[in-house]
Amino acid sequence: VICGGGGVSTRSGLTSLEGSMLTRAMALPATPRTRGAFYGDLEAPGALERMVRTTSLRGELVLLHGNSKRRRLLLNLIAQLNGLDIDHILLLAFTPDMCERLRRNRNGAVGCAHSSHLLPPSPLAATRPNATKSAAMAAALAAWGMADSNYRHWLAKWRTMRRLLEARVNVLALDSDVAVFSSPYPHLHGAFRRFALVAAFDTKGGFANVNVGIVYFNNATAGGPVHSIMLEMERRVEAALAMPPPQKVPYGSLPGLFWDQNLFNKALLSAMANHALSLPDPAGRSFLGGGEWSRTHAAELRRLGDVLKTWRRGEAAAPPGLSVRPPWFPHRAEYRYWSLRRAAVGADASLWRPVPEERILLAPPWLVSADNAFGHRYKHWLYG
Repeated sequence: VICGGGGVSTRSGLTSLEGSMLTRAMALPATPRTRGAFYGDLEAPGALERMVRTTSLRGELVLLHGNSKRRRLLLNLIAQLNGLDIDHILLLAFTPDMCERLRRNRNGAVGCAHSSHLLPPSPLAATRPNATKSAAMAAALAAWGMADSNYRHWLAKWRTMRRLLEARVNVLALDSDVAVFSSPYPHLHGAFRRFALVAAFDTKGGFANVNVGIVYFNNATAGGPVHSIMLEMERRVEAALAMPPPQKVPYGSLPGLFWDQNLFNKALLSAMANHALSLPDPAGRSFLGGGEWSRTHAAELRRLGDVLKTWRRGEAAAPPGLSVRPPWFPHRAEYRYWSLRRAAVGADASLWRPVPEERILLAPPWLVSADNAFGHRYKHWLYG
């Protein structure tokens, strides 16, 4: 259904094989479009609420994210989604300039928002609530050499997703280097409707081995376990920015402290272990080193992070119309899931609302295909 990155894509975007498969799979519209064509800074007062009213459809939103170098990939992905009758799409650009170019060149057909989160506040933004805190975090980010890094933009994306969850909007977030061959909604709302978060297994994901390039938040509860993982990610970023950076930032420190996939996996593993894991990595890849608890419980953490041994297993039949070529694509494929019954350690307890549980799904390979996900390593060659 969705063919993801993680080794599938080349530097220039989709591989030629994927491109030819996609051409055979669907007829793409000549003009990509998004519902409502919203433009603006989502951090401005009331902007996110206006975007939700303008762009979402029955509580659903597809979120795309990227910079100007990914513009053609993003427009192609929007066209793929349009070919599946999906237009409730928000493109979250790295910069307002990219949005302005899209507005001019696409005659307003493709909406584009940006986020000023972790940027120095403008004179107007300086009057907003929490402006002093935002300015301090922006200055700290610049001191770490990340004023315009991908890490800042990825963190802004996760903040946006967290705010959308709080607004009771289900978010399907897709990286720019994916291809969508059929609508995932019949499966997300069908066989997997009881999972609050759908993601993909990744042998190189780190910690809990979860890849967050393709995620779907489905009726996750504000204050519940999934929401609290997102809050914990933000708490860790604030804690890291509160520390003075070294004169020379060691290799590995930035991803260890600020990479969204790294943060998500650590926050998830913390919730699974019921203990706040140290910043940054237990492996001590950065100048901060690892925590004593993490070293003492290293074997337990390795077991928790071993998805194939610790997560519960299920099987789901490939839907009609999707090719199956055993052993690469069996008629029934495995998935894994984990039930969370508490808030992530360290998250704001005032937002916690007791819910029976929220389950996280690592999708079967026919739903999300990626090089390092479930199934045969080269399975993406045979999708379609």
